[in-house]
Amino acid sequence: RLSGQQQEINNLIQRKIAVDEENACLKNEFSNLKQKFKDKSQELKDTEECAQKKEEQNRLVIKSLEEENKGLNACCADLLNDLEKLRKQEVQWKAEKSGSDARIKV
Repeated sequence: RLSGQQQEINNLIQRKIAVDEENACLKNEFSNLKQKFKDKSQELKDTEECAQKKEEQNRLVIKSLEEENKGLNACCADLLNDLEKLRKQEVQWKAEKSGSDARIKV
């Protein structure tokens, strides 16, 4: 009976050693996963910060382009007004020239 109990104790000791080894492996794996999680969290934070900076830069570029567009639209409107004035002046000059040509013929 004693040798059976001794064998059982030996088996339990071997199981404990195996469990301790597995526990050590799991702790090591957990530590590695924890570090990977920390690294990925930092990477995510960095990526989010970078994305925010890019978004802000894009907003500034868009604002600048919109302001430039307003200026160009105003310039185009001025040029169209000038063109319209020149066309009216051309019609007037043609009428005056036609009148002058008619007087010259007479």
